[in-house]
Amino acid sequence: MLNNKVSKAVRLAIAFGAASTAAFSASTIAAEEGAEKVERIQVTGSRISRTDMETATPVTVFTSVEIEKTGVSTVAEFLRTNASTGGFNESATLSQAAGASSVGIRGFSSDYTLILLNGRRLPKNSAGGVFTDVNQIPMAAVERIDVLPDGASAVYGSDAVAGVINIITKTDMEGVAAKFKYGAALEHMDGDELQFSLTAGATSGNTNILFAADYFERRPIMAKDREMGGTAYLPNHRGGEGRSSWGIPGSTYVDSTSATDTGWAPWSDCATENVLSNGRCAYDFAPLYQLQPASDRQSILTSISHEYSDDLTFDSQFRYTRAYTHSSNAPAPGSVNISESPFLRDFLINDRYKSNPTLGAKIADEIAAGDGFAYVGRRYIDFPNRQKDNTNETFEAIGGANYLISDNWELDFDIGFSRLTNRQVGKAGQLLVDGVESAFADGTLNPFVVNDCNSAELKDFCEGLNSSIHRTSEYELAFSSLAVSGITGLELPGGEVGVAAGVDVRRENYLDRSDEASISGAVIGGAGSNGGGVFQNEAVFMEVNLPILDNLEASIAVRNDSADWGESDASETTYSAKVSYRPTDDIMLRASYGTGFKAPSLDSLYLASSFGVSKAVDTKLCQAAGNDDNHPDCKEVELNSKSGGNVELEPETSVSYNIGMVYDVTEDLSFTIDYWSLEIENIVGSLGIQEILDEEAKGNLTDLVVRNSSGRIDDTKRTGFVKTDLQNLTEQSATGLNYDIQYSTDLSFGSLTSRLKIEQFLSYESQSSAVQPLCDWIDDEATRDYNANGNFTLDTGDFTTSLNMRFLPGYDSYDKRNTANKSCQLVGYYDVDTKNLDANGDYVDAGESQHFASYVQFDLTGAYHVNENNTVTVGIRNLFDRQPPFSSVNDWPFYSQSTYDNIGRFMYVQYDVKF
Repeated sequence: MLNNKVSKAVRLAIAFGAASTAAFSASTIAAEEGAEKVERIQVTGSRISRTDMETATPVTVFTSVEIEKTGVSTVAEFLRTNASTGGFNESATLSQAAGASSVGIRGFSSDYTLILLNGRRLPKNSAGGVFTDVNQIPMAAVERIDVLPDGASAVYGSDAVAGVINIITKTDMEGVAAKFKYGAALEHMDGDELQFSLTAGATSGNTNILFAADYFERRPIMAKDREMGGTAYLPNHRGGEGRSSWGIPGSTYVDSTSATDTGWAPWSDCATENVLSNGRCAYDFAPLYQLQPASDRQSILTSISHEYSDDLTFDSQFRYTRAYTHSSNAPAPGSVNISESPFLRDFLINDRYKSNPTLGAKIADEIAAGDGFAYVGRRYIDFPNRQKDNTNETFEAIGGANYLISDNWELDFDIGFSRLTNRQVGKAGQLLVDGVESAFADGTLNPFVVNDCNSAELKDFCEGLNSSIHRTSEYELAFSSLAVSGITGLELPGGEVGVAAGVDVRRENYLDRSDEASISGAVIGGAGSNGGGVFQNEAVFMEVNLPILDNLEASIAVRNDSADWGESDASETTYSAKVSYRPTDDIMLRASYGTGFKAPSLDSLYLASSFGVSKAVDTKLCQAAGNDDNHPDCKEVELNSKSGGNVELEPETSVSYNIGMVYDVTEDLSFTIDYWSLEIENIVGSLGIQEILDEEAKGNLTDLVVRNSSGRIDDTKRTGFVKTDLQNLTEQSATGLNYDIQYSTDLSFGSLTSRLKIEQFLSYESQSSAVQPLCDWIDDEATRDYNANGNFTLDTGDFTTSLNMRFLPGYDSYDKRNTANKSCQLVGYYDVDTKNLDANGDYVDAGESQHFASYVQFDLTGAYHVNENNTVTVGIRNLFDRQPPFSSVNDWPFYSQSTYDNIGRFMYVQYDVKF
C-alpha cells in the first residue's frame, strides 16, 4: 500500500500546493533511450512535480467507490459521519441556515477547517454566521475526497488550522453515466429522497469536456412522527422540560400602583402541570416542528480542458448550484402590550384577580388612566405556522493555464470568481408587533382567546398582520494565483531538489441585509441583522522538497499573508517542516511541524451593533449596597447589553505537529498511527455580561461598562449598557491519536477488503472565557475518548456487499466548570450545592453529571452488476433502527443534531447505467 500511486499523488497535492486544478496525471520520462523509465506524478494542486513516493502528510483518501458504499446522498452526510466531529447539518431546522451543512475536524469548530473544491476556496454562506456550506457541492461530480487532519496554513493560508478537506471532481471521462436513486424511512414511510444524476465526458482532438448534473429532493420529517423529538415534555426524564414558556393558555404581566403581585402569572385555565417557575404557561411546540425540512437541490458543473500545444494547456470550470429549503415551525411566540385592550378589564376581574375582583377592577382603572401597564405572553396559534423559504444559489467561473517552460519547469496560472447568495423569505406566521397590538387595542382580536382567523370576517384582516420578512446575504470571492515549480538540478544523495514559488491574491465581499421590521424587533418572535464589508488578502509562498537520502526526505514551506479589511490590517508569516524516513521497505516514519492562522471572519468584523438585555447582577451596585441579598441592586435583573462586530480583531494563531508511522505488515495488511497536537491562541469570542460586571467591580475591564448619569445600566433609553463586542480572548488545545488499519485478501470466490479508522482524544483543553482557566474538556459531545468508523466489503464479481459501521462511545457530561471560583471543578446539571464550599472555594457537592449512552450504526449495501454498464444497488442505512442517545442537555429534540439524525431505518434502491 505504500506504493499506491493515487494516495501518493494526493499526499503530494496537499503537501505542496495551494491548489489550482483538480486532477492528477502520471507521466513517464526516460533519461535516455532504453533506460529504465522513472515515473513522476504531478498533482495539479501541487507546486512540485517529483518522483513517486510517500510523504510526511497524513492524508486520508475516500474514493467515489468508497463513498458510494456508505449509501449517503450528499457530500455533507458523508463528511459528517466519516471524516469530522464538528459542525452542523441540515436537519437543524431551528438554525438561520436551515438546509445548509458545515463540517469540522478533530473536535474543533468548522471555522478551523478549510474546505476546498479542486484545491480552490469556496464562497461562504453568510446566513446565521459565515461558514462553508458543503451542500453546494454536487455528489454526482465527486471523484474523491481528501482529508488532511493537520495544520496547513503554510500552504493554503488562513483557516487551514485543524485541517483541510479537498473535494476533487471527475475529469477525463469518456461516455455517459446516469444514476437514479429513491429511498424512504421504512418505519414511517417519510423523509423520501429522490436523486438523479447525469455525467458525460468527451474528447475531440485536443479538447476534453466534462458535464455533470445532479437533482436531489428530500421530503420533510415531522417531529410528531418520531418517538424522540415528538414532544418537548418528558416528565419522567430528569431535565426533560423543553417546552416553550410562551403558551396558549398564555400569561399576563401586570404592573400598576395597586398591583402587589407584579410579574408574569398564567391564565387561570393553564393546567397545574403546565405552570412554569417563571410564572408562564408552558407550550409543547414539538408536534408542529420539523426534524428535517423539505429541500431540493439542482447542480450543474462543466469543465473544459484544451491542449493548445505540447507546452500550453488551458482549462476552465463553471458551476451553478441552487439549494431550496422550506421550513415550517410552530406559530409565533412572544409578548405584546395589551394595556388598551377592551377585554383587559374583564380578564383582570374574572381571571387574574377573580379571588379579589375589587382589586382587579381598581388595577384595570389605573392601567386605563396610564398609571400602569399590562402585557400578554402567548403562542399565536390563531395564525398559521411560521413558514420560511430559504434559497442558496452558487455561481462559479474559473479559468487557468499550464505552461511547460522546459522539461523540468512549469508555470501555472489561475483566475476565478464565485458568489453564494442566500435569500430567506417569510411566507406565513410572521406577525408585526404594532399590528397585533392595534388589533388587541381596538377589539378586533381578543388577546385571551384563540381567535378564528379562518372565519370569513377575520381571514383577510389576520392575513394583513403578516409581515413579508426577508433576508438576503451575499458572499463573493475573486481570486488569482501564479506559481512556478520544477526541479532545480541541485543533486542531493536522494535525488534532485524540487522548488515551487508563487503569489496568490483573493478578495472577499460580504453583505447581509434584513428587512427593517426584523432588525427593529417589530416581528413577534423574529430577529434580523445587517452587516457587510470587504476582505483582501495577498500572499507569497515558497516550498522546497529535499531528498536528503534515498530513504530520508524533508520538505519546507513558508508563506506570508497580508490581509486588509479596510479599517485595519494584519500580516502573518507561517511555515511548516516535514520529514519522512524509511528504515525498511515496509515502514515509513513521519513527522511534521507548522504554524497557522485564521483571519477574522467578515461577520465578526462587520456585524452591525445591536442592543439586547441579559439577566445579571450589577456587582458594583450590589457591593455599594453592602452585598445585601435582599437589596434590589443585588437581585438578578435585565441589564442592557450592546454587541456587534469588531474591525480591530486580530488573527487567531496556531501551532501543530504530527508524528506517525505507516507499516505494511504484510501484502494484505497495513497499519497507520499518528500522534497529533494542535494549539490555538487569540480565539475570537465575547465575555458574558456577568463576568464583565464582576471584573469591573475589581477595577478591571472598566472600558466595557458604560453607565448612565445615575450610574446604572438598566435604563429604558439604554444610555447605560455593557459592551459585549467580539474580542480576541481565549485559547484552546488538543492532542490525540489516529489509527487506520486496512486489510484485503483474495478468497476462492472473490475478494474481501476491510478498513477500521479510530480517532482517540488524549486531551482537549479550552477556556469558557478569557477570565477563566484552561480546563480539560475531554469526554464531551465533540471530544469523546474515541470514535470509530469501519467498512467491510465482499466482492464476488457479479455481487458487491458492503457493511459500514459507525461507533461513538458513551460518556458523562457536565454542565460547566466552577466559574464562580475560576476553577476547573466539574459542576453537574442537578443538585449543585452552591452554599457549601471547601477551603479552596470549590463546591463540596458539585452535583450530578448526565450519562450519554454509546451509539453504533450499521449501514448495509448490496450491488448486483448486471453487466459492465448496468448496476442495481439496494441499501439500508441504520440497519437496526437505532435512535440517537437521549440528551436533556440539548433540550428539545433531546439529542445532538450536529452528531445524529433521527430518520431511523432508511431503505433505498439505486440504478446505475453507462453508455
